[in-house]
Amino acid sequence: MKKLTGIGIVLMFTLFFAACGGSSDNPQDVAKDFLQALADKDYDKAKELGTDNTAMMIGMIESMAAMAPDSLQEDDSADMDAIEWGETEIDGDNAVCHYSSPDQKDQKIDLKKVDGKWKVDMKKDM
Repeated sequence: MKKLTGIGIVLMFTLFFAACGGSSDNPQDVAKDFLQALADKDYDKAKELGTDNTAMMIGMIESMAAMAPDSLQEDDSADMDAIEWGETEIDGDNAVCHYSSPDQKDQKIDLKKVDGKWKVDMKKDM
């Protein structure tokens, strides 16, 4: 019985740490999740993955998308499998993830560490 209880406790802690240790430790994983959220028009998730400034910009994008005619809101999401991920440069609490899509080469996503988690940091010039 003690063995079973011990195994249960180890399993519980393993699941707990797996759930808590999400992809926010890796800037490229956060960048991928962010682009996927935008492609899926999941603006709430994109806001969660971004800094406060990014969340504000996503809010503007969401407002503009809501005003667009229905004919423009049809499924025009990008093929996320076609994105090729390049180097990720980490400099302290800042990171840059490089990627290319079939129609746009040499793109980058800036990230910033906020409260120990990587967040997409959109700039006005994006």
